[in-house]
Amino acid sequence: MSAVFKRELRAYMNNVYGWLFTAALLMFVGLMVYMDNLRNGYTQFEFALSDSQYALMVLVPVLSMRSMAEDKHNKTDMFYLSLPMKTSSVVLGKYFALLTVLAIPCAVLCVYPLLLSILGEIHMGMAYLSILHFFLLGAALLAVCQFTSSLSENLVVAAVLGVAASALLLFVPMIIPMVFPVTSFASFLGLVVLALLMGGIAFLVTRNLNVTVITCAVGILPLSILYIFAKEVFAGLLPNVLSAVSPFMHLMDFCDYGTLSIPSLLLFLSYPVLFVFLTVLSADKKRWD
Repeated sequence: MSAVFKRELRAYMNNVYGWLFTAALLMFVGLMVYMDNLRNGYTQFEFALSDSQYALMVLVPVLSMRSMAEDKHNKTDMFYLSLPMKTSSVVLGKYFALLTVLAIPCAVLCVYPLLLSILGEIHMGMAYLSILHFFLLGAALLAVCQFTSSLSENLVVAAVLGVAASALLLFVPMIIPMVFPVTSFASFLGLVVLALLMGGIAFLVTRNLNVTVITCAVGILPLSILYIFAKEVFAGLLPNVLSAVSPFMHLMDFCDYGTLSIPSLLLFLSYPVLFVFLTVLSADKKRWD
């Protein structure tokens, strides 16, 4: 894994990818600091980071688009798969390289509260916890976008899939409460659609119809049974579920209200675990094929 990590990190830092990502992210955060803290006079640095999550939605997919797709395009993935090395070691090496690139601008962000404290009083604890949440959000999106990169050998397609997945996680929890009915049946139907979506992801990863059907059944059958016997539970449930599983919403809640909770941290950590696992399955399938 260390050899893959070093190779990938050199590839990012010896090319423009890593430095452009760092420069673009710091530029966007700097713009938000100017607008929120300097021009509008807010003393909360976390407001600037909350507004900067829109940059992560675009920059993270562009950074991670080559993680798996480039190897598939250049056929170098066959070299990795032929080595006496677990697929998980390859995927983790690539993921930790991406995480290191993300850590560079986040480390620079640690200086911002110190600079702002010269101009006024800054709540340092909230400021640095918001940087931690910002980094964890980026880590979650990196895992998602690494998985989308494993679905295509075209870099542009991989980037578009990553942006689309990130946009869904950000905007759907915002829009659904405004346009979606709060009835029990509407929430039940929406959750069934989510279960079918998970089945679609299972099919993309495994290309196995049986696994797809089982995944859909595991999601739909318990929902159906619960809806039959406790319909009232579903009233307004879909918006709550979407907000609960969106890492963007958890960053907003912390930055706007200062709500720090163990479930939020566990959610941030669950994204890398889940999507790195899915990426391993997607890459490992080619080894057995």
